[in-house]
Amino acid sequence: MTAPLGADFVVITAVKDAGMAKSRLGPDLDAGTRRSLVIAMVDDLLSTVREVWQGRVVVVSPDPVYDAIAHEHGATVIRDNGTGYNEAITLALDAVRGAAAALVLPGDLPHADVNAVATLLNALTEPGVTIVAAEDGGTLALGLTPPDVIAPAFGPQSALAHASAAASAGVRATMRQFPGLTHDVDTLEDLARVWDRVGEATTALLEHLPIAVPPVRSAPRE
Repeated sequence: MTAPLGADFVVITAVKDAGMAKSRLGPDLDAGTRRSLVIAMVDDLLSTVREVWQGRVVVVSPDPVYDAIAHEHGATVIRDNGTGYNEAITLALDAVRGAAAALVLPGDLPHADVNAVATLLNALTEPGVTIVAAEDGGTLALGLTPPDVIAPAFGPQSALAHASAAASAGVRATMRQFPGLTHDVDTLEDLARVWDRVGEATTALLEHLPIAVPPVRSAPRE
């Protein structure tokens, strides 16, 4: 599947300060390795997005460490003040309010595949909200048509919160599922579950991480 051509959509990803991100990896990885991993995951997500989408992409973060990668992928950088994830997404949504729709993808999805991203972009052609729920009840992707149709509510059980907000707004809410996209990467166990589906940047770090993976990947990433 290909993404809609010429549509006035925006893909948004928000990422925390690289020095503070993925604190749950603290017992397993030193600060420098965590920082490298977070940057690599954002790089892989943007690479996947750019395989199917040549339109606007926005990276919002309080940390300039992501700027080079964002610019490499032709993304616009918005600097937030680091007060919270939803606050960062809201800042980005306000900046693109004139767009027809927005797709919010968290930066810790190095295993997101092109078919999922293209499907979600195509779903933006219909007014309302599209939600990809994580297995723990969080939200892995949020499609908003238009961008201000509901306010972002990422966090525990946010998939239901987003669906409830859509119902309150009287708009369509569609829950989507993708076999390879069931959780984000917060722990080494999460990464081990998707090691053979991450992009090149994250793959380059695998041999330096304390996780057991086979020495040869089973198949190239599509």
